Amino acid sequence: MGDDLETTYSRQTERIDIYRRRTISQCKFSKGQNGAIAMEPFYESPFYVLITGIPICVLLIAIWLQTGIHKLLIAAVIVAALTVTMVLVENAVKTPRERIYDTIFAIANAVENEDFERAVGYVSPKTEIVRSQALAELNKYDISSVSIKSNLIVLYNEDTSPPTASTGFNVVVKGSSERLGITNQIVPRYLQVDFEYEQSKDAWYVTSYGHSDIREGIQVEKRLRDRGAK
Repeated sequence: MGDDLETTYSRQTERIDIYRRRTISQCKFSKGQNGAIAMEPFYESPFYVLITGIPICVLLIAIWLQTGIHKLLIAAVIVAALTVTMVLVENAVKTPRERIYDTIFAIANAVENEDFERAVGYVSPKTEIVRSQALAELNKYDISSVSIKSNLIVLYNEDTSPPTASTGFNVVVKGSSERLGITNQIVPRYLQVDFEYEQSKDAWYVTSYGHSDIREGIQVEKRLRDRGAK
């Protein structure tokens, strides 16, 4: 039970760190194809709503306390209500990027629990070779922990049909292999995973993957970022 709680806490901490880093990197608004401000950052993080709503609310209350103008108090209540509503909307709406994150963490959780069949269940049915390759590779090891690091980035492409995405991130795996003569070895790797959206199942599936040395991963990450990954 204690191990399960520790694993859950660790996984949530990893997610929070990833979201925090991504939010900071998106502090500048980006324009969409038609010149409109992209809404994705708002849906992916309550950061923008909170840094706008809270100061306005505090300012209105401060002025109300000094002036006694009740309309200011009413305005503060309205702003607070709108802020809470927007945060709830943000939590309810899952962007493609967030859904891909969830899929990656679900795969990591399945691998960590050595439920390899569930892990490869996230591989696209159209890529049976990839599924077989992943299953064969996983069955070589007894895996005790999987840690996804905070440099997880996603290159989302909605122009393809169906939509696709490429992801890259560092992962640290701890495991053993009697066949290879290793015990509780910690192995850091850079993992690149490609996804495709399956509309009929409303889910993102892995279409290909590859892993490399962390140092090589720096170059892979740079190429992804140069193409617009974040």
